[in-house]
Order: sequence, then C-alpha cells, then structure tokens
Amino acid sequence: METTGLRVIIADNNVQDRESKQSTMISMGMDVILATGNGSKALESIRKEKPDVVVMDMILPGIDGIGILEEINRTAYIEKRPIFIIETALRMENLVEEAIQAGADYYMMKPVSNTMLIKRVSQLVEHRREETKGIVRASVYRDLPVKEEQGEAEKSNVNDGYNFSGDLEIDVTNILLEIGIPAHIKGYQYIREGIIMAFYDRNMLHYITKFLYPAIAKKYKTTSSSVERTIRHAIEVAWRRGNVETLEEVFGNTICAGKGKPTNSEFMALLTDKLRLEYRTRSAS
Repeated sequence: METTGLRVIIADNNVQDRESKQSTMISMGMDVILATGNGSKALESIRKEKPDVVVMDMILPGIDGIGILEEINRTAYIEKRPIFIIETALRMENLVEEAIQAGADYYMMKPVSNTMLIKRVSQLVEHRREETKGIVRASVYRDLPVKEEQGEAEKSNVNDGYNFSGDLEIDVTNILLEIGIPAHIKGYQYIREGIIMAFYDRNMLHYITKFLYPAIAKKYKTTSSSVERTIRHAIEVAWRRGNVETLEEVFGNTICAGKGKPTNSEFMALLTDKLRLEYRTRSAS
C-alpha cells in the first residue's frame, strides 16, 4: 500500500520507541512533521500542520491522548481531520471505548511492531480515501478490529532494538524469585504484571497511581489502593527476608547505606530498567 508523502505526527514519551517509529516511517517515504514526547506540543502541531496521520500514546505529559482528541473535537478544525492511531500498554476496555468515542480511528495494544504499525497506517489511509470517494461508509474502527491482537510471529518483532528471543515473563518471574518475593503472595503477581506493563511502556511508571494501579486492579478484580498496599507489603517481605546479594546487585547502595527500602515506583522502575538493559545488551551481542 502506498504511504509515500503521508504527513505524520508521532507523540510517544518513550524516546527509543519514538525514534524507531520515526526512522521506519521516513524509510517508507513518509514526512514526519514532528516526533515528540509531549502531548501539548503534539496538539499544537496537529492544529497548525493538519497532518494526515497522528500516532500517539495514551499516556503523555502535558495532555494525554484522549485529551488531545477532545481538544481537537472542541475546535473548528474539522476540514482535514487526521487519522488518529492510539497505542498503549493499558489493558482497560473502558479506555478503548473512551478513545473511540473521542474520535480515535484505531487502537493498538503495546508492544507494536513497526511492520504492523505501517500496515495499519496503510489500511486506514486507503479506507479514508475510499470513504472520501463514497465507496465505504462504515466507520474504520468497526471494519477493523479496535484492539490489536498480535500473533506469536508478530510478537517476535516488537519493540525494535530489543532481542525478544528470551521470554520476558520468565525473566521477570526469575528476578522476583531471586530477590526473595514469594510467588504465593498477591504482591508478587501485582509487581510482575506492573513490570511487564512498564517494560513495554515506560510512561506507566510516571503515572503509577493514575494508570498502573487501576490497570492491575482491573485485571485482578480489586481496588487501586489494595494494589498499592499489597505491592508495598511484598517489597517489605523482600527487604526482611530476601537475597541480600541480589538486592545489592539490583538496588546498589540503597540497602547498604541504610536508606531503607525503595518506594513502589522506585522498586519497579529499577527492575524494569535492569531488564531493558539486559535485553538491549543481548540484542547488541
């Protein structure tokens, strides 16, 4: 499908993901007007440049993805509405509906391969062209699945720059058990889920109470406050009974200098970064 000449704005707070998308789109002949990690800058550019396609994360500093859609809806700028593709690691159906109602044309669950993203952009652009000609009248998100369901082959290509020959879930499980968090306590499951979400979308750790806790709570049918308390308890267990050598390796002088245990977000951020570095090293070797 022809993509040459498409004017695109990318809004993703993850620098590596953003640069990877930008590089791939430019190689396909697209004109990337702006690649930013700030929602407010993206909104300003959308209004000014009137791009063909906007690819943006749900979670952005300044204004989030749904906020951008709502702001566009409030303005008189309708003559050339871009195709909006939302990407996120949040497994929350109510947010899918909210994004669609606000005007998103497509919704993709992270991790998303650049190959799949380009394929969807091409399909949506072609669909828009057909709609303009009166060939197709149905909404795009009804013709195409709203939530991206990736097969195993697609998953192996996600998040360019990392080597996914290993199994992330197994790696997370191993490091938690090495640290000393027992698998039978609920906090183990919540931390494991949170790290996996944060691995694919680093922004989750910047909005831990607003997005990460609610996403975990929804999956395990509990409350955000319960998730927060349970994770804190699991960290306390690790600090009292865990493997000191592993804790020192992961958390450095935090435990040696008597600074006390890390906060929930610090704990998950450090483990997430450790895994990301290991995967990046594997990819480079």
